[in-house]
Parts: sequence; C-alpha cells; structure tokens
Amino acid sequence: MRLLSINDLKRNKSFIKDIRWDVTPKIFMSPSITRSGSGEGINVTKGYMLYVDLVSDRPVLVIMQLKQNMSQTVGYISGVPVELLRESMQCSGPDCISGMYPLSGNLEAWLKNEFGVS
Repeated sequence: MRLLSINDLKRNKSFIKDIRWDVTPKIFMSPSITRSGSGEGINVTKGYMLYVDLVSDRPVLVIMQLKQNMSQTVGYISGVPVELLRESMQCSGPDCISGMYPLSGNLEAWLKNEFGVS
C-alpha cells in the first residue's frame, strides 16, 4: 500500500477536487446511490473517500478510490496528528461500519485546512 504525505497530496489538485467529503463508511456500504439526511441522492461510484482504520494496531487515514464496479484502497496518508485519528475512532453506533471509522469534525476541518478547501 502506498504511503502518501499530506505535502505530496497538497500538490495534487485533482485528488483534492475529487475528495468526497459527503461519503462516509456508512453511506459507502449502502447501495450505490443512497440518500443523505436531507433526502438527496448521493452517488458513491466516483471520487475518493477518506476514513480511519487500524493497521498493525495503529490508526491510519485511508484513501479509497470509489468506482462503479469495485472500489479499492489506494493508500494511506502520513503526517496526520494521531490524536485526530484516535478521536475519529471514538464514533459509536451505526456510523462505524466494519472497522471503518468516519472522519471526526476536527479531523475533517484539519484536512480541509491542510488542503486549502473551504
């Protein structure tokens, strides 16, 4: 698996543009076009989903490329504060699916700041 630094990803404008901030593991595990809380359709067959997972007993930020037929993990992001990763793992209930933890509000805000996204 490729280890990608925040600094490397900052230079990849197409990656940043294609991050799906609206797709969480719960939404991803639902049918290909699911509904948001507001009832809008969400297509989960394109872009990149970011989520937290445990790898070798350590929390990591994972990049999953969303595709029509078979999505795939394409790498891990290094340089993310561990406390933000651990905070994301504190989710409970149906939002945490199959060991895939959604980004906490603080982690999402930190990433958006790093990537220059509003």
